[in-house]
Amino acid sequence: MVIVLAGGGVAAAFTLRHHKHHNPAAQGHTKPTVSATLTPSPTPSATPTASPTASPTPQQTAGTASWTYPHPIDQQAASSSSAVLSGAACASGTNCYAVDNSGNILASTTPSSWNQVATDSSGELTGISCATTALCVAVDNSGSAMVLGNGTWSDPVAIDGSGSGLTGVSCATTTYCVAVDSGGNALTYTGSATHWSSSVVDSEDDLVSVSCPAASFCAAVDDNGNAFTFANGGWSSSQTVDTSSGFVQVSCTSAAFCMAIDNQGGDALFDGSQWTAGTTPSNVAAVSCPSDGYCVAVDDAGGVLTYQNGSWSNVVKIDGNNTFVAVSCPSTSACLAADSNDNVLYYMPAKSH
Repeated sequence: MVIVLAGGGVAAAFTLRHHKHHNPAAQGHTKPTVSATLTPSPTPSATPTASPTASPTPQQTAGTASWTYPHPIDQQAASSSSAVLSGAACASGTNCYAVDNSGNILASTTPSSWNQVATDSSGELTGISCATTALCVAVDNSGSAMVLGNGTWSDPVAIDGSGSGLTGVSCATTTYCVAVDSGGNALTYTGSATHWSSSVVDSEDDLVSVSCPAASFCAAVDDNGNAFTFANGGWSSSQTVDTSSGFVQVSCTSAAFCMAIDNQGGDALFDGSQWTAGTTPSNVAAVSCPSDGYCVAVDDAGGVLTYQNGSWSNVVKIDGNNTFVAVSCPSTSACLAADSNDNVLYYMPAKSH
């Protein structure tokens, strides 16, 4: 199973936050080699417009081993400037979901066709995660969750009695998901949409992201640079990792590999026993790691970069200067990225003949 936004299962969601400047002192990592490499097509000469149009979406085009050009998917945003994509999750290469801060859930089974499939009337959706095509969970800032099961989305269910907003969610299996909130709590789903157990993980800061590659292991990070791991049925104590800025997301592929990022040029690698702080070539906004030792990240200026062989690649522009808000890679050969202008881009390498 693979994560996004993402986290365990296929994707984990996050809320984009801004933090103080990160010290760009270089630090390296050493991890296993992965063969996949993302090579984008040339960036369009014009930066995509700030608001998508409601006209029909053309068929997606891509060059060899490339990302598609950005195109708008959120028709709600076409008539409401306040609707902005806030998360994305792909259960497979083209079976994807996206959520926005107006409570809309959008779905696609082909790159050229997106439709609104459900609406959260209780709050702004902050993220989404899919374990498989049969199970996804979306969470909002009012403490409610919506669960996709048997092909149908549930109504919003209040799962967080603390009064805190949910900031991220990660589904490892169809019967195991974990959501985190701004009060430092973790909420666990074990098959019942109306019953989530709660535990205090971080008593001092806001948890912003969680990633669960399996029901036996999760990692969570907060907005003050601290990291936590779940193993052997319990959460660890806080470990301060990023001393210059707060984290915005974590993505794990196993109990032996996690990558956490802040949006000020910092990262942190978990190798199964300890976290090691490092740096990224740009201000990374989201990260998704589909296999041990390999991650795809997108930044706040239309760039994409990959982590493999223990280091980050150079940044390549694929979306003008737009700020990305999410990326989800169900495999090393398939990714979806979403930006703050309600566009999505697919990584669609050419098939060999």
